[in-house]
Order: sequence, then structure tokens, then C-alpha cells
Amino acid sequence: MLLAAGILISAGCSKPVATVNGKKIEKATLDLHLNEKVQEHKLQNVTIEKDRLRESVLQELIGERLMLDEAATQGIKVSDEDVSKQIDTIKKSNGDEQFSKALQKKGITPDAFKKRTREKMLLAKFVESLAKEDSVSEEEVSAYYKDSQKPFMKPSRVFMKMMEFASEAEAKATVEVMKKNKIDFDDMAKQLNEKSKNAASDYGWVSPDFFSPSMAKAIKNLKAGRHGGPYKGQKSFFLIKVKEKEDEGIAKFDEVKDNIRNILLSQKRQAAVAHWIEQKKKASKIEIYLK
Repeated sequence: MLLAAGILISAGCSKPVATVNGKKIEKATLDLHLNEKVQEHKLQNVTIEKDRLRESVLQELIGERLMLDEAATQGIKVSDEDVSKQIDTIKKSNGDEQFSKALQKKGITPDAFKKRTREKMLLAKFVESLAKEDSVSEEEVSAYYKDSQKPFMKPSRVFMKMMEFASEAEAKATVEVMKKNKIDFDDMAKQLNEKSKNAASDYGWVSPDFFSPSMAKAIKNLKAGRHGGPYKGQKSFFLIKVKEKEDEGIAKFDEVKDNIRNILLSQKRQAAVAHWIEQKKKASKIEIYLK
């Protein structure tokens, strides 16, 4: 998918490796995206010829340049507020310190990253315009489910509630209070939330494998209607109650139809992008200086 290579960013005044309708793609831009691809392949233990990969990345950048120009022509825009929200989301998921280190490691300034984020969002909007959400019919979704060579499996999951504590001592003290005063798990969770907001979660379905291996094993071993802990998480300790359990099994159509729709929509968009770029390249002036 073209979006996977990243988005064009300003890269100084070095000699371009290509021009697309007179607009330059700088060598520094190509090198940045090439290095990202190389790292991705290393993580996947995939060996690939670097010259061939460089050519592939350049073609992706050319395609992205064409799409960005077309997005501008069509008046597709992304607000400053939406860009800021996207960057804030990225920072929260990684942590401010880790986020800053990642930018420094890649040699990207905050302003360049902001520009890159905006262009990525513009590209996403343009791709969406090529294949709308309603372009996948119910008949296509149903046929995909029926014709699949492998059944759609649903993982085991539990309907559970958690109480979170900063230390193991706090968690153990709460267990003792519950035992001594014969307090129900749900009542204890309610008391905790009254004292400290969000100290306990609501019940919800979740896969045990979402947690650390040790917590996942403990949750799987808890019988429906029972609670246990403390269990050590990444930064906290937890008491957990499992209300219901579902074993792994074949998913019904209604349980996976939204997932199938997303798969088919992604396939349609990839095909639409590939076709659009192929046609657009024929009508564009593209010069490549890559040796």
C-alpha cells in the first residue's frame, strides 16, 4: 500500500532524485523513507536487495506526490486542529520522551513531522474518495464469508472487571478488607471509584492475551464468577473478577461482517489507488535521476 512508505516532507536543497510535473523529490526524502523500509524488513527478518527497494520506495513517493497534487486540486483539506489531535494521540501512545527520541533518531524536526502528518491525513482522505465507505455491498460481504476457505475464528474472551492499584501492598490490603468485612468485589470496586475516579473499570469483553503472559495465564485460569489477584501489570497491580467466559470457536457471520467489510474496502481502495496512479503517471511529466 502506498501509504505504508510514509509521506513527503521537506528535505532541504539537495539534488533531486526525481521530479513530478516539475516538483522535486529530494534525495534526503528518499533516504529517510528507504531507511524506514530497511528497518521494517529487518524486524520481519526479510532480506531484500537494497537497490530494488530504493526503486520501489521512489515509485511510491512519486505516486504520493501525484495524489497530494490531486488532493489539492480537488480542495481536500485537513484542519490544524485535526493535525494537532493526531499528533497528540501519537504522543500519548508513545510518551512525550519516547516521541522526541524517535524524531531525533530519524532526524525529523517537530515542524517537519507536523507537515508529514498533515500530508498523511490528506492522502488518507484522497484514498477514501476513490472508494467510498458504501462501495462494499452486503452481497459481497456475505459471499466473502461463505466462500472463505478457512472458517473465521473468534478468540477466547472473558467478561471482566478490574481494580487497579499503584502497589502490590495496596492491592493485598484491599483483598484483606474484602475478606474481613465480607465485601463483594463489585461493591469494593464502587467504593474505590467513589474515592478515586477510574480506580476500577466497568465490565467488558476482552481477550486475555491482551495482557502480559503472566496476567493472561491467571485470567484464563479464573472460573466464571470468581475473582483473583493481585496480578502484576506493566506499571500497576490488579484485582480481577471474571463474570463470563467464552471459548475459542468459529465466529458467526454477524460477529465478523464488519471486519470483512473493512477487508474488502481496503482491497478496493488499494486497487483503486494502483489504477489511478498508473493512469496519472501516463499523463504526467516524471523525470528520474536516480543512479
